[in-house]
Amino acid sequence: MFDLISKQDEDRPYFDTGGVGRSHDFYTGEEQHRREMERIYGRRWLPVDHVSRLKEKGSYTTLDIGTGSVLLLHGDDGIRAYHNYCRHRGYKLVEEPAGKRQSIVCLYHCWVYDRNGSLKSLNGTYFDHFFEKEKNGLLPVRTEIRFGVVFISFSDSAPDLDESLGEFGEFARVYELADLECVQAKDYPVASNWKLVAHNVNESLHFPTAHKDLHRITDFDAAGTYDLKGDIVGAWQAIRGGYNSVSMTGHSTRTPMRLVPEDDLGRINWITILPNLLFGFTADYVMMQWVWPESPGTCYVRHFWLFHPSETAKPDFSHEAVFALWDKANYEDWELCERTHRGLANPMWSPGTLSLDEEVVSQIDAWVARETDGSASPRPVAADPAEATEATEATGTEG
Repeated sequence: MFDLISKQDEDRPYFDTGGVGRSHDFYTGEEQHRREMERIYGRRWLPVDHVSRLKEKGSYTTLDIGTGSVLLLHGDDGIRAYHNYCRHRGYKLVEEPAGKRQSIVCLYHCWVYDRNGSLKSLNGTYFDHFFEKEKNGLLPVRTEIRFGVVFISFSDSAPDLDESLGEFGEFARVYELADLECVQAKDYPVASNWKLVAHNVNESLHFPTAHKDLHRITDFDAAGTYDLKGDIVGAWQAIRGGYNSVSMTGHSTRTPMRLVPEDDLGRINWITILPNLLFGFTADYVMMQWVWPESPGTCYVRHFWLFHPSETAKPDFSHEAVFALWDKANYEDWELCERTHRGLANPMWSPGTLSLDEEVVSQIDAWVARETDGSASPRPVAADPAEATEATEATGTEG
């Protein structure tokens, strides 16, 4: 097991009574959703991508958060984030999820931005002396990188990123997260509140009934919860004897990552950076799975599959058995989440009791409730998005 991380004390209060779910409004209410978007997604550091998808200058990725959109660009000074709209009339610049361009062209009036976000050309739009071209580049978003993960924040007073990550760095180091390669990414629309998806991917109690392929390979009874420092939650789960990989076949010839402790070679470490990024750390690959809120009743899930470059370089490398298992499990999960949301949307529903195997579900809800508590003093947010990011030097490097 990891030296710095221990399982929680079984004498803790949760084990006396279990937990209790939250109210109908907590999961489906418009006001709760507004608070989450303002106080969590609008103020905290958000993990948004992996550096392996932005290796070359000019490479880009996009994502939508709530009603906004963000463009990540690898420019001359590294990876930086920008609001994904034109400064002229607000046209959304890039729709594709990923690609490579040396300039970004607005298709409405042909304004052109370079890979550093600067405005290069107005292409015939007439302005007189009142227009300052150098002040009309893309609006930046604060950007940092830790352990190969790209983080952004829309606030100039977000909590300290390293403090929030707590002990996550120990998992990232052991599984060599910064060095891995994303070999496939897929987005899934889900007609459910985002928290219900976060619940689902953080417990394995439903594996025997919902995931026959996963249940065949993993043991939901051989599992435990971690006691983690920082804004992270997590648990571990055993892989059944006779298997060495969580995939459709259960077997892999991939070399285990060299730093993984011996006791963890046969385990999955499920670690979530709150609010919305789940990692599935296994000895031969790592999953990253985001859930991004759109409305109180809709979200989308972005799923990455990452492998060590020493394995992806082999001529016989294949991740198909891994992808096949999780792609099937994902669709099974989304049906569970959507049906659960429809149930919780009924105002007659009342919260149920959570079992001892659902402690992380309770931890997620408690964290969201603390962050969105109406009595808490909200951290200030810059009125102008440009002001919120102008003071931060987004280096695109570790540190």
